[in-house]
Amino acid sequence: MADNNEKNMFKFERKGLDFPFYNNIPKLSNLKWTILFLGFIATILFNFFLRPQSPHEITGLIYFLIPFSTFLYVANGKLGLICKKFQKKDVKFMIGIPFLYIICASLIGIILHYIGLTSNSNPAFGQLYSIIFWINYPFQIFGEELIKLIPFLIILFLVYKFTENRKIGIVIASLVSVLIFGLLHINSYGSIVHVIFIQGFCSLLFLYTYLKSKNIFISYIAHIVTDILIFIMGIFQGASFLFL
Repeated sequence: MADNNEKNMFKFERKGLDFPFYNNIPKLSNLKWTILFLGFIATILFNFFLRPQSPHEITGLIYFLIPFSTFLYVANGKLGLICKKFQKKDVKFMIGIPFLYIICASLIGIILHYIGLTSNSNPAFGQLYSIIFWINYPFQIFGEELIKLIPFLIILFLVYKFTENRKIGIVIASLVSVLIFGLLHINSYGSIVHVIFIQGFCSLLFLYTYLKSKNIFISYIAHIVTDILIFIMGIFQGASFLFL
C-alpha cells in the first residue's frame, strides 16, 4: 500500500519525502527491528543506571554512540534515510522553533511554579566553563535527537502494521516518543511533572521539524540553538529549568 500520496500525509509534510522502515521502504528484517529496539533499551538503561556513575567526560559520547551505531547498522550505513538536503526555508525553523520552545516552556514553568511544583536546576549549568563539556555536547545532542527518533520509527511501524493508517501512527508515535524523551530527564530535574510537560511535550516542536523535513539535522540544529539561548538566559536570569 503506497503512502506517498497526498491523502496519507499531513499538509505540513514536504511532498516526496517519507519516513523509513514503517512501510517496508526499506524493509527491515525481524532481527534488525529487534536490534533497533535493543539499542534503544540499552540507551535507556545507560541513562538511568550507568550514566550517573560514569565519568562526565565520556557520558555524552556514549549517549551518542549507542543509538547512532544501532541505527547505522540497521540502516546499512544509509544516513540519508533520516538526513536530507537543507532548504532555504529550513532556516526559519532552526531559528524560530527555539524561540517558540522557550515561550512554551517558560509559560508552563511559570504555571507549575505558581501551583507550587518546583524542579532541580540542570547540572549542565555547572559545566558550562568546561572544555570537556563542549567537546561532548554536540555528540550528546545528536544522541538525544536519535533517542526521540528511534522510538518514533518503531511505534510508527507497529501502529501502521495493525491499522495501515499512517496519520494515526504519526500522532501516536510522536506523543509516546516525546513522553519517553521527557522521562529520560527525571534524574536531572527530579520532578516528573516538569519533565513530562517541559522537556517532554514542549519538544514536540523539535520533532515537528523532523516530521516536516524528514531531516534530523534540522531538529538537531534547532535543539542546539535552543540550548545556547537557554544557557545565556540561565547565566543571567536563572532559566535552567528549561534546558533540554
